[in-house]
Amino acid sequence: MGSFPVTEDDLQAWIDGRLPSGRQRDIEAWLEANPEAAARCRAMAAEREALRAALRPSHDAPIPARLRVAHIQAQQDHARAQGWRRTAAVLAWVVLGAGLGWAGHGLVPAGAPRPVVAQAGPRPMVAEAIAAHLVFVADARRPVEVAAQQEDLLLRWLSNRLSRPVSAPNLAAQGYRLMGGRLLPGAGGDPAAQLMYEDAAGARLTLYLRADRAEEGETAFRFTDDAAGGVSGFWWVDRGFGYAVLAQGIDRPALLGLAEAVHRQVLTTPAAPNGRPAPSL
Repeated sequence: MGSFPVTEDDLQAWIDGRLPSGRQRDIEAWLEANPEAAARCRAMAAEREALRAALRPSHDAPIPARLRVAHIQAQQDHARAQGWRRTAAVLAWVVLGAGLGWAGHGLVPAGAPRPVVAQAGPRPMVAEAIAAHLVFVADARRPVEVAAQQEDLLLRWLSNRLSRPVSAPNLAAQGYRLMGGRLLPGAGGDPAAQLMYEDAAGARLTLYLRADRAEEGETAFRFTDDAAGGVSGFWWVDRGFGYAVLAQGIDRPALLGLAEAVHRQVLTTPAAPNGRPAPSL
């Protein structure tokens, strides 16, 4: 056996079949001498093959038109044009308001309180969650990567990728069943997960989660409403992890009840990562 120590990267490369032949023999000899590590690697290799089989239909399918570069570019151009029009309208109102304010400045009593307008950009995690909701809830063909029929496999995969145990809250009491989920890229290189639920009428709900270190500790529930997309929901941060429960066409009290149901269940999920590297696809 070679003199180089065996690293986790070596084991992952062995699972993926990417080792040179000489190093392959070294690792196999090392695994024979370390049965516990060998069992773990074999289990991960089996997970890898199961995931590849589950995701193969999506991999082989043609790229949807809405995800093609030309379509995305056209949407961005349209959004920029809309933004300029909105900016022009706002400026017009500002000018008009300034004129009216000057004309009527003597009508307002001195010392009257001024209205305060809070202006804050959307939190990146929430913006990502809304975008993912709009894209995948509308996907009639493949709204999830791994279906609920393979829930155990899905949750192991997401837990490995997010380096944190991931569970799927049971929302049957609220009338929703788990459809499945998918892995998504998050800001700053942190992976994110989306779990999707559906009620008897076909209305869909998503739970988006990823690491969110922008705020220490935890936050209270915060309501978000994306008027353009018709998406609303509640989000919060707990132990450095962000959660967003989103839906369309559901009133605020009902959404709050769903968010509370999710929150109660994720509180029981331990915060420490499971220490296992993620299987490669």
